[in-house]
Formats: sequence, structure tokens, C-alpha cells
Amino acid sequence: MAMQKVKTNSIFGTIFNTLRAQSKPLSIVLLCLAGLFILSCAYSFWSAQKDRAAQYDFSVLMTEYETISQDKNPAWSTLLEKFEKNYQKHAGSSLLPYYLNYKVRILLHQDKRDEALEVLNTIIASKSGSPMLSLYHIERALIQLDGNDDEQRKLGLNALQILAQDKSNQYRDSAQFYLGRYYWAMNDIDGARQVWQQLVDDQRDEKMSPSPWVSYVQDKLNITIV
Repeated sequence: MAMQKVKTNSIFGTIFNTLRAQSKPLSIVLLCLAGLFILSCAYSFWSAQKDRAAQYDFSVLMTEYETISQDKNPAWSTLLEKFEKNYQKHAGSSLLPYYLNYKVRILLHQDKRDEALEVLNTIIASKSGSPMLSLYHIERALIQLDGNDDEQRKLGLNALQILAQDKSNQYRDSAQFYLGRYYWAMNDIDGARQVWQQLVDDQRDEKMSPSPWVSYVQDKLNITIV
């Protein structure tokens, strides 16, 4: 029993001495972890505050955009400067792509398609992996199709055709609708009918959220979903 007691005391003594020897580095580690936690919380708070400020400024500009849109002689240049200024002011905010979206709209109002495409390309590059990426690709294709440059129009048409055929594209119905509308405008009625029929077929079993384009297609071509 005596030997067992001595042995037990020796083990506890060893553990105590080990903990005491490691107490200083352990305290340093704990302090570092506490510091990192505080910094993380501070960054989260700062980021939230920054996004709130960006959201407020964006809502003001969005309201101004809607107001100016009703004017006979809209001051697009002045509004564009405000969007660019706030874009720089809120650098790093998650709302930056929305600022760029409105910049694209304003540039299109000014018939500056090339500049609008450059901004849209910037958005697309920053949205890699985003579920909305296809929507931006559709928008770019439509801008290209609406221009006068034959090469750009070919690129836009090719992109829209690919997007309309891509079954993994969650905005496929929009691509199909706009592709059909382009064919229709070009007097390619058979092409429009073929694309729109595919749109209708794809939406036949969609009960929860059917495409809003189906009713337009039905009215235009008198197609009935069975």
C-alpha cells in the first residue's frame, strides 16, 4: 500500500509539475485565441455597419434613378457620377455588384453599349460560381444583339443559343424566350416557334413556379399546354 501511495503521489506530482511548466505558453495561446475572437467579432460588426451604410446610400440612388427615369431630359451623367462615387466609397461591400448593375443601365440609357459591356464583364468575372451568373450572361447577349457591330451580334446570338439549350441553366426559360423573340423580330417565324415550343414543353410539368414567359408564348403562337 505504501508503495502504491508513493507511486500515486509521484504521478500526481508529475502531472502538476507538467501543467505548471506549461501554464505560461498555455496562457499565451489562450490570449491569442481571445484576441482572434475579439478581432473576428469587431470585423463582423464593422462589415455589417459598412453594408448597412452601402445599402442606405444605394436605396437613395435607386430612388433617384426611378425619379430621373420619368424626366423628359434625364441627367444620366450626373447620376452616373453619384453611382461611381458611392462605388468607390463602399469598396469591399457585398452590394458593389448592384451598384454596377445600375451603372450598366445608365450607360445603356446613354447609348454607351461598349462601356456597358465592359462593366457587365466585370460583374460576370466577380460572380464566378454564382447561381445568377447565367442571368448576367443573358443580359450581355441581349446587349450584344441590340448593337450594330456584326461580330458582337454573332457573339450574342451564339451565347443566347447556348444558354437556351443548357438544361442546367436555371434561367433557361428566359434565354428561350428572348432567343425566340429575336428570331421573331428577324422574321424567322419557324425558328421562334421551335424555341418557344421547347419552352412550353419544358414547363409542362412545372406546377410550383411556371415560367412567366409561357402565357406570352401562348398568346403569340396560340400554343396550348396539354
